[in-house]
Amino acid sequence: MLLEGWPAEEAGALAAAIILEYTGMGRAAQLAFGERIPEAAAAERILEAAARAAAGEPLQYIFGYTEFCGHRLEVGPGVLIPRPETEEMCLRIIRENSGFKGTVTDLCTGSGCIAIALSLAFPGAKVTATDLSAAALKMAHGNITRTGASVTLKESDLLSAGHSDIPGSNIIASNPPYVTMREKETMQRNVLEHEPHEALFVPDDDPLLFYRAIAEVAEHRLLPGGVLWMEVNENLAARTAGLLTPALYRKVRIIRDIRGKERFIKAERYG
Repeated sequence: MLLEGWPAEEAGALAAAIILEYTGMGRAAQLAFGERIPEAAAAERILEAAARAAAGEPLQYIFGYTEFCGHRLEVGPGVLIPRPETEEMCLRIIRENSGFKGTVTDLCTGSGCIAIALSLAFPGAKVTATDLSAAALKMAHGNITRTGASVTLKESDLLSAGHSDIPGSNIIASNPPYVTMREKETMQRNVLEHEPHEALFVPDDDPLLFYRAIAEVAEHRLLPGGVLWMEVNENLAARTAGLLTPALYRKVRIIRDIRGKERFIKAERYG
């Protein structure tokens, strides 16, 4: 079934993940005891999940959750699935700010993943998360409640609301839409056909529109000595960094992710 929609290696990985989810058998157990027949209920769920995955639906939507920084977050249609790159950015922030008790703002929060991870890592911090999407805000609210994070959610349109509703912050973090329309052709169909395009894509003729807004927010709401973190398009990192007013920041760094791609910008404001 999965081989009809995926190359053999990917089909095998999907099958293994589905079997693990509904039987608890990891890859080694599947190889050792592959002749075992699952119970009827589990078999039915496996077949249903395989059919959905064969049609291109992401496993995270099929299972209804994903793991992020050690926390289980619910995800579903209409809300972007958190990526490993975003998790890497969060882990960098957490490692560099042990015991942090200041104020954090997460712009374009989506599922709430960044805000939740930072809130749970920094229990003494005040964390605010913003988004425009009703589906994202509903999902984020549920995830905040389930994880026990302490996050204030705000409905806010980053592109038009300005910065008046954003608190003064020691850390501002964001993973806004940054994939250009011309990059669509390089993306897998499970992303294109199922994940929300408004959370992914930006116009080819104005790919930095969200980053200009973030730079504006940071100019007015990032506190002295504060740090701005942004996940960015690997092909536009230098241009994105160039949006930040040099006089405001003592250091602006482009940071490569674990795969060597220019994926993050860290800007440290003068104290």
